Amino acid sequence: MIIVGERINSTRKPITKAMQERDSEFVLNEARRQWEAGSTYLDVNTAMMRAGEPDTMTWAIELIQAEIPQALIAIDSANPAAIEAGFKAHKGRALLNSINMERKRVQSIMPLVGEYRPRVVGLTIDDDGVTQDEEKRFGLGVQLVELLGENGVDQDDIFIDPLIFPVSAELQAGNVSLNIMGRLKQAYADVHLVCGLSNISFGLPERKLINQVYMVMAMARGLDGAIIDPLDKRLMANIATARTLLGQDKACREFLKTYRSGGLNLDPNPAKQ
Repeated sequence: MIIVGERINSTRKPITKAMQERDSEFVLNEARRQWEAGSTYLDVNTAMMRAGEPDTMTWAIELIQAEIPQALIAIDSANPAAIEAGFKAHKGRALLNSINMERKRVQSIMPLVGEYRPRVVGLTIDDDGVTQDEEKRFGLGVQLVELLGENGVDQDDIFIDPLIFPVSAELQAGNVSLNIMGRLKQAYADVHLVCGLSNISFGLPERKLINQVYMVMAMARGLDGAIIDPLDKRLMANIATARTLLGQDKACREFLKTYRSGGLNLDPNPAKQ
């Protein structure tokens, strides 16, 4: 499972403040905790820095990789200048979060994909905006796979996000996204499926519970990547367990490793032996 740690996001007020003040220790603490919790990539979103976004992206990536040399970054921005700054600063192969089928986005970002060769998240959005229509979003997923392939991106380096809408606003939103995942995985077995999981629970109580259950449902449809908070121990335990039950964990090694490290012990007050 490819885990993209979501916490270094400038739409979070503490992160906005830390980026504005160049609070290295605050950002590094978020990075360390997410990496130690099992992140594959650390998402860095600098959107709220406005005109200073390219400089902030450079600062954040250099800071994190100096402290955690093995860490890889998901460069999360709508600003081509910030994306390029991130690519220039990044050591190793980054994940671009993201591209979509909007004409201006393709024209501004695809040359950077060709030059820096990142792995790429593709969102099922085009110039008509966001849609809840299953056929349209599935079709956009297909277009993204084909477009990226034509530009030299291998299917194993493509991550399609079918978009997750809140079930509080549309009762069938969860089912529609699950259907798209299943269809895309059937059409392109080597392409990864990723999502911003927490959207599913927006507007409802017990959001963590909803996210945890939906994650397992999505994994059964082929989801193999998620932009999540890896500090949610129950969510991470569910992922480890689901991978074992889905036959993705040879000899149950990762499940047993997680067990031995205490990652499956979710009881806050364990009984004395």
